[in-house]
Amino acid sequence: MAVLDNKLQEKIDDLINIGNEFWDQDKSQYYKNLFEAWELYPEPKKNWNEAYSLAKEIYQAYLLDEKYDEAKEWLNRMIENNNNLHLEDEDVWFETAKYQFEVGDYNESFDKFKLVVEDAGFRYFEGEDPKYLDFYKNPEKYIKS
Repeated sequence: MAVLDNKLQEKIDDLINIGNEFWDQDKSQYYKNLFEAWELYPEPKKNWNEAYSLAKEIYQAYLLDEKYDEAKEWLNRMIENNNNLHLEDEDVWFETAKYQFEVGDYNESFDKFKLVVEDAGFRYFEGEDPKYLDFYKNPEKYIKS
């Protein structure tokens, strides 16, 4: 795994931190700063652990904003990065399951959550919206036969 130059990483971190300050007041500025940070990663971006983390942050923001097409794009970037660096499959499965839940693909979502629980227990549900754990424990409320 390659390590980013410290000055470049600082610049990326600064853009992310500035962007995060805009989360509550100006989403367009939030995304602008994070996109600028993304562009600073050298190509191919899938070679950088830090790029995975930023793609995940952007994905999660779009998911919260219910912008599912954009969320899917950044989820795919996470998956590409994970596939290249062999990071944590459970994390990708969990985020994919959340996306599938939000777009109403409950059968696929349940299957992914089940993989996560089988491999990592319930720790991925900690700090998440309780609806995901409720869904996993009570899929019959969502999945109609």
